[in-house]
Amino acid sequence: MIAEGLRRYPFDTSLIALNAADIHHPRPFGPGVLPVARMNNVGVIAMKIPAYGRLLKPGVLESMEQAMGYVLSLEGVHCCIIAAESVEQLESNFRAAQGFQPLSPETMTAIEAKTAAAWQDNTFFRAWT
Repeated sequence: MIAEGLRRYPFDTSLIALNAADIHHPRPFGPGVLPVARMNNVGVIAMKIPAYGRLLKPGVLESMEQAMGYVLSLEGVHCCIIAAESVEQLESNFRAAQGFQPLSPETMTAIEAKTAAAWQDNTFFRAWT
């Protein structure tokens, strides 16, 4: 639906739920929406980067640097928004953004592997659509 909307209407930007677990969803937003956005010169703002913190649970990703780094390294993502529950969390998120460097394809693949077993818990918000 998002991709079709980008095809039909002249949006400047789009807000899309993207995180490192999205690739494992049966209908992932990344591969389905990002190419259409690029083709139509639409900026992409990513949201739900840490899936309400669920991606940062033990056994999944180790840090916001991984969660944010993965999404910002996807071709066609221009920025992201992340909620913070405290000043400390906001400052930590800011440091992660400030230190961002695009991730290598090998690192991206490794992060995807870490989310493979937890994708359903980390794409739960997709049921809301």
